[in-house]
Amino acid sequence: MTKTVVHVTTLEQWKSVLDVWFKQGYRWNFGSKSYHEGYFERGQRLIRLISNGRILQGSLSLTFKPVEYSEFMEKQKEDSKMATVYEVSQSVFDELQRIKAHEGTSLIGAITLNAQLIKSIEIGNKAILRYLADDPAIEFKVKETLHRLSRVDDAGDKVYMEFTCGTPDWDCVKDNAFTAPLGEIKKWQTPAWEIEKVDD
Repeated sequence: MTKTVVHVTTLEQWKSVLDVWFKQGYRWNFGSKSYHEGYFERGQRLIRLISNGRILQGSLSLTFKPVEYSEFMEKQKEDSKMATVYEVSQSVFDELQRIKAHEGTSLIGAITLNAQLIKSIEIGNKAILRYLADDPAIEFKVKETLHRLSRVDDAGDKVYMEFTCGTPDWDCVKDNAFTAPLGEIKKWQTPAWEIEKVDD
């Protein structure tokens, strides 16, 4: 199901829409995070974000009501004035919740006791401290765990499932693998393919 369709007229607009979506964790339907300028150069002017967190391209169509690039970017500015959301692993999120609860001590005491842990989180101390102090402009959420499918081919090499023009295929390069949440990956699994977790 389509969530958003953006109409662009220049390659710079194409790239900036993709920059927004890549930053939010979205990828092309076949799993990559590149600009694919060739789509634009071949006349594609619509970029679609669909409900499974994937990006598709298309030419002008009456099926979808696109928003213009300027309208899309204006909404991004409005959204950026709202809370900044940081995605972290489940274990980091749990630790932040524990510190935030600061049971049996003050918040400052809990922060002091966990200073090394806070320093080790790659978000930055300022954002973490603001979050722990209940600043509504900072939010943390658990990063969705991605998975991929792999198998050993006839030559004994490990290969990964990818999509070529929408058709399942395989590739030796792990970074080219189709990645998705576990529920989506299970839809593509056959006895030949094993599910593996993508490293953070």
